[in-house]
Amino acid sequence: MVLLAVLLVVVAGNIPVFAQPACHVRFWSSTPGGQVAAQRCGAVWEAEGREFTSRLLPAGAAADTVTCLVLDSTEFSRRFAGSVPDWGVGVALGPQLIALDYVRIPAVGRGLREVFLHEMAHALLTQGTPDIWLPAWFHEGVALQVSGEWRFWDMVSLALEGRVPDLSRLQSRWPTLDVSATRAYGTSLLAVRRLQAQHGDGIIRAIVTETSRTGSFAAGFAEATGESDQAFSADFGSAMRLKFGWVTLLSRWPGLFVLMALGFAVGAVRKIALTRRRLAEMDEEESSHPE
Repeated sequence: MVLLAVLLVVVAGNIPVFAQPACHVRFWSSTPGGQVAAQRCGAVWEAEGREFTSRLLPAGAAADTVTCLVLDSTEFSRRFAGSVPDWGVGVALGPQLIALDYVRIPAVGRGLREVFLHEMAHALLTQGTPDIWLPAWFHEGVALQVSGEWRFWDMVSLALEGRVPDLSRLQSRWPTLDVSATRAYGTSLLAVRRLQAQHGDGIIRAIVTETSRTGSFAAGFAEATGESDQAFSADFGSAMRLKFGWVTLLSRWPGLFVLMALGFAVGAVRKIALTRRRLAEMDEEESSHPE
């Protein structure tokens, strides 16, 4: 019902169209501030849309028009309360409709460009794999990577936590609590970056292409990477435990106490050794200069 109501409003509104060779995006807003934000998003898409689309859609795939609703917080909450978490400022509703809360985007430490491109990534991934299930970690990790939305400091909480969620737990349902969602987003981004480090920047499009061709993410992933998604998930989990496990030891009192004790012990042993060496040198000096 919400989606139907949104579409009816879009049809009735005055929608400027920004045409792109690969994808068309049209914007709708009923407020002056929203119209300004829509123009900014349109400029972003004119500058980056062609390359952005080519990174996600399979070669030769025809892109559908995407409608972007640019709403204030009141309207965004009215339409999507209950379907979007309280901290959400953007949503993709299938392959042809996205919505942004342009008022609250700065408050959550994100930029309008990044949130717009994040939701566009979701829409294009869905267009590239119509009626095919994709795991949530792949959807979110790709959206974060191609939009440039994630920041260095966003990784700090994940590193300090010392525990990276298992990808098998990020398949369908996404955490609704802010802290848990932050860890899930960070983990998904790390997984996609690991894929790119192993197979190159084109691996995202390759996986989407093979998934579309085979009709299955598991089969498409295996064709594009040469390994199963389960094997990748297991390898990724081991690598992340090795990478972040030491942070847990440092950030928790028992581990910190042990490290401090070891440091003091090493320092004490070194000091004793230096003292004995100095005493030995003094004895040699005295024996070589008799009274």
